[in-house]
Amino acid sequence: MARPPLYVNNEVEANLLEALLAAEGLPGFVKVYKDPAYRGAWTFNDAFGHVECPPEFHDRVAALLAGISGR
Repeated sequence: MARPPLYVNNEVEANLLEALLAAEGLPGFVKVYKDPAYRGAWTFNDAFGHVECPPEFHDRVAALLAGISGR
């Protein structure tokens, strides 16, 4: 079953989540929707980026993101 994507809303959320992933030893990273060819212009309007992680860690990463963003 496909899991819903985990979106981050801004750069602060993205940096904090990546720090928490590293601190807990969880594999994953935040893919940011910016394009350097356009001097960092957004290429996607609904979110700053999304989290890439193995499916077995999705629930833990979702819990971390919920704690950060208050979702």
